Amino acid sequence: MEKTLVIEHDGERAVVWETPQIFSENDYDYEVLEKALENTSDLLREWRKKKYQEYREWGFPRWKRCNLDGMALPELSFKRIDLDVDVSLLEKLDFEGTHRKFVLLGDTFFTDFKVYSDGKHVVRFDGDGIENVLVVVEKEAEIYKLSSTDRFRNTVMRILVKKNASLKFFNLDFFGNFSFDNVFIVLEEGARLTLRDFKAFGHRKAGYILVKLNKASKADIKSFFYQNGSGVADLLYLMRFEGEDAEGKLKGNGVVDGAGKIVFRGILDVKRGSKNIVAEETEHTLILSPEARMDAIPSLWVDENDVTASHSASSSSLDEGELFYLMTRGIDEIEAKKLIVRGVFNELLDELDESMKGEVEGVVNKIV
Repeated sequence: MEKTLVIEHDGERAVVWETPQIFSENDYDYEVLEKALENTSDLLREWRKKKYQEYREWGFPRWKRCNLDGMALPELSFKRIDLDVDVSLLEKLDFEGTHRKFVLLGDTFFTDFKVYSDGKHVVRFDGDGIENVLVVVEKEAEIYKLSSTDRFRNTVMRILVKKNASLKFFNLDFFGNFSFDNVFIVLEEGARLTLRDFKAFGHRKAGYILVKLNKASKADIKSFFYQNGSGVADLLYLMRFEGEDAEGKLKGNGVVDGAGKIVFRGILDVKRGSKNIVAEETEHTLILSPEARMDAIPSLWVDENDVTASHSASSSSLDEGELFYLMTRGIDEIEAKKLIVRGVFNELLDELDESMKGEVEGVVNKIV
């Protein structure tokens, strides 16, 4: 299993603090599993049963920055899954995610399982549910994942981009009550990834994206986020370098308003032997309210000498000079603020396919 924190140097490994857990009487049990198994073909059926054994050993996390008070699991309706899935690949791409409990939740109690390969795909999740997605890119793929949650949604995605292949991935998550997004991407030698992640609104959102880079692979990741009301978005982006001549760039840009809260964790993890690496991380948040909060937690772990690595994080309120300039051009204050805030998301809108742009633009227009 790919762990989030693997801190070691010269054979010494740090002990990682474990998050306290909550074991609930209302958790899914074997009776729910039986309903899931009735709708699953042989290989996935055995895999589900195996995952359940581990699932029952874990409680839900008692997170400090993003508490899950009030979370209740929904009643599930299982779709018939009759896919020829490479279970050994699922095991090879196993990972820890936002918390191990949520990855196991997706592996055990998925209500839908999707498999994709090359080509353009639109993956849409509306309402409550638990999804599991496997993507194997042999040459070139473009994926748009749109998730709009009513009350509860948990997604687990495993993506393998094979040697010299490329993937363009838009991961878009709007609204909702409790939303958990767990993504693990492996880039083989020479593979390319362009990833745009957008999370907006919602009560509690936990996002996790781990990208593992091998020799001469490249990842270009841009995160866009918005939170307001009393909502909390806890986002983690981790790039792990395990090969020479790789390049990974992470840029975060977002807005927080009201009494909302953003937690942005960007981790660059360069393993020994990964020479001639370029690893960069920048993050900026625009804070619109005195009650709004931003926790930026950039981390840089380098276990190799011959690398170029940097990270930075910042936040600011609205630029009064920029606001004044717009108002001198005849734009009233409210519209001027909207223009500035919208500017944060213009880069995302400009890159979207025309068929997706209108829907995302509608969400951006609800901001401020």
